[in-house]
Amino acid sequence: MSSNGPWTLSGIERQSADLVEPVRRHLATLCHRPEEHARFLNTLSLLEHIGSRKIMTSQTHGPLDCETLKHLAEEARHAFFFKRTAEKVAGRQLDYSDVDAMTPSSAKMYFGRLDASISRMLEADVPAEVPYLYVSMIVELRAIWAYRLYHEVLSESGLNISLKGLLAEEELHLPQMADRLVVLGEDLDARVPEFSRLEDGLFRGLWKALTNVPTLH
Repeated sequence: MSSNGPWTLSGIERQSADLVEPVRRHLATLCHRPEEHARFLNTLSLLEHIGSRKIMTSQTHGPLDCETLKHLAEEARHAFFFKRTAEKVAGRQLDYSDVDAMTPSSAKMYFGRLDASISRMLEADVPAEVPYLYVSMIVELRAIWAYRLYHEVLSESGLNISLKGLLAEEELHLPQMADRLVVLGEDLDARVPEFSRLEDGLFRGLWKALTNVPTLH
């Protein structure tokens, strides 16, 4: 496994280079529109919540080791962080409805299609842990890419919201999952670019849906 292989963050940075400026612009716009910003933060909470649930359901038929349980706890905490921040910005309680989140159906579709597609692309006899690890790794790569941009925009906008701690935890997950996949006999340099291309198309669809959400009055 090469330390600079195509499964690393440099791969997704190259793949998503054309998205950097439009994503930054839209995030900057959201930061100056509190009600819309709260709905966006709440959508991030939903995505983290879906991620934590998928970890839990994927591990129902096997042993739950400490690292997986820690990952589950951190994803749930990230969902709480974004929910709490969203409610502070909105000044009210929020749920995951279309009123309080941005196109939650698209967020669920992104995760569902990624999970189903990766599971379908893997051999039927791989250990049960492998699909969970690959889906988590691909989502972590996207989350780190997006959260780094978002953290920069939040700082530039002067908002008292920091993603440093969250990013540190996300970045720690990557080598842990990579090491475990290698132990299980997986070839990351062969697998991850294919899965990353799949995720890129799904993320672009999700981002388009998020940017086309009408303002609520």
